[in-house]
Amino acid sequence: MTTCTVATTSMLIAIGCASLSGCGKIEDGLPSAVTTAVTRDFNQGDALRTAAHYTDDAQILPPRHPLIEGKPAIAAFFEANIDKYIGFGNETTWSVVRGDVGIEQGVYKVRNVRVGQDVETGKYLRIWKKTNGGWKLYRDMFSPDSVVSEAVNVSPEEATTVASEGAPVHK
Repeated sequence: MTTCTVATTSMLIAIGCASLSGCGKIEDGLPSAVTTAVTRDFNQGDALRTAAHYTDDAQILPPRHPLIEGKPAIAAFFEANIDKYIGFGNETTWSVVRGDVGIEQGVYKVRNVRVGQDVETGKYLRIWKKTNGGWKLYRDMFSPDSVVSEAVNVSPEEATTVASEGAPVHK
């Protein structure tokens, strides 16, 4: 398994370096302030600020869906998926930087904060590109651990309870 991971990582660096300029020496991994910024802005409910962490030509490669390409489409993706009852967390398990290309691998959790339960766990692989504005996501791919992710929906009963308590209800 380790051999496979090393070979895959080497291949990703080579592919990334072939398509992006500036691959120099291998440096330390990506700073945690970079790798957690998307999660922070998503959890704060700001789709535009979340999308701002992506390059103009970025792509998100979600499972079982067509790729999402370009910052406007990425912002729309986040706008459609941000919900005050969903909390997202990620943990970088490995990263490497070579010149202006960074690769990050990690695990994530999606939590229904209303009921306090994780509804999805998975893994991700990201390719970052260093730009004049700092590190930006160039490619973002994730995969849930379960075959079918549980829905993160609020039941009609919960919506009625929330509405009667005076809290806003998101649909």
